[in-house]
Amino acid sequence: MIKKLMSKFLPAVMVITMSVPFAVASESAVAEEGSSVSYNVGYMSDYWYRGVFQSESAVSFGADYENGGFYLGTWWADVDTGLEHDYYAGYGFSAMGADLYFGATGYYYTDNFDSDYEEVNMGIAMGAVSVDHSTGKYKTATNDSYQYTSVSLALDGVGLPLTLAVGAWGGDTLKGNVWTVDYSTTLSGVDVGLQVGKNSEGITASAAKYKDTTFAVFTLGYSF
Repeated sequence: MIKKLMSKFLPAVMVITMSVPFAVASESAVAEEGSSVSYNVGYMSDYWYRGVFQSESAVSFGADYENGGFYLGTWWADVDTGLEHDYYAGYGFSAMGADLYFGATGYYYTDNFDSDYEEVNMGIAMGAVSVDHSTGKYKTATNDSYQYTSVSLALDGVGLPLTLAVGAWGGDTLKGNVWTVDYSTTLSGVDVGLQVGKNSEGITASAAKYKDTTFAVFTLGYSF
């Protein structure tokens, strides 16, 4: 569900969406009455998350449980070495004409691909504008903290199937900004997405070639 919520508040590929999250269709943060369980599979040509390069291509699988405004789920993806497995929960609701959510997410990795980290998430969407904020800590000896804030603008109201977004990292060691343009559509039940982005020279990354660069990501996703 958080990947779907993020596609509402901050369309991105993984994730897509990607983030997560994964090329899933946008939907309201407020779940319908009753409970449901859903699954999703996806593919991305390159895995970028919040403007930070993760790995060359990835496939993913996720499962979500929703009941009223409550959501609970997991998302798994292969990375260059090992697997990323995420877990999340939270609550979405509407108030005074806006959609809001509060939740928590944990990101964990096998084979020492990255340090595990956990964060608190919150967001608000009103009309075409969405704001999302996450505060977290790495599970390391130093417990480095960070924040990530993003603002997005959906252009479907003016007839363009695009979403513009800007995000900013902050904290003990993570820095930098990212700007993205996202396009998504559904063909024969398959979610198709394209994200073009540009990050700053100071963006956190493992190699210089992934900083101050333009990137493009193609995604496919299917929910059932």
